[in-house]
Amino acid sequence: MAVQKGDKVAIHYIGRLKDGSEFDNSYENGEPIKFEVGGGMVIPGFEDGVIGMEIGDKKTIIIPPEQAYGERMEEYVFDVGRSEFPKDADIHVGAIFQMQGEHGEVIPVVISKIEGDTVYLDANHPLAGKELTFEMELVATGVEIPHHHCGCGCEECGDDCDDHDCGDHDCGCGCGHHH
Repeated sequence: MAVQKGDKVAIHYIGRLKDGSEFDNSYENGEPIKFEVGGGMVIPGFEDGVIGMEIGDKKTIIIPPEQAYGERMEEYVFDVGRSEFPKDADIHVGAIFQMQGEHGEVIPVVISKIEGDTVYLDANHPLAGKELTFEMELVATGVEIPHHHCGCGCEECGDDCDDHDCGDHDCGCGCGHHH
């Protein structure tokens, strides 16, 4: 039976950039990704690519940035003084730190440049602005979806916690899933 919205699926995949370099591989990670189609746990283009597949089907899809992690946003690149970091912090280009957003969410940032006492941070997703290619294989349907724990303190996204407004599935918990 063909996959449709609301189905709970398990998909093995290999993710590649336009140049062919691999950025993720569920086969190597040892487990397929499990999600509810239409539930917002994965990027929109990935969800759309699964619709219509049947168990055992394999296909390759190309997802443009707007259906993946969006375009790079220059306003997500900002500078702070070196004094804003702990004294023992290893500050170098490429280092990843976590910041707290205005609603308590965890936001990963990467040091993109250092000029004197000024440190430039980039809060864009590492795959923002990139076209993504996925080789996909539908391995199961009707699977149990693992419980997800939000960084905001809710038991899972969708809980209606008063402090962090998780009811809209946009809590920015920093887990890497698109809610």
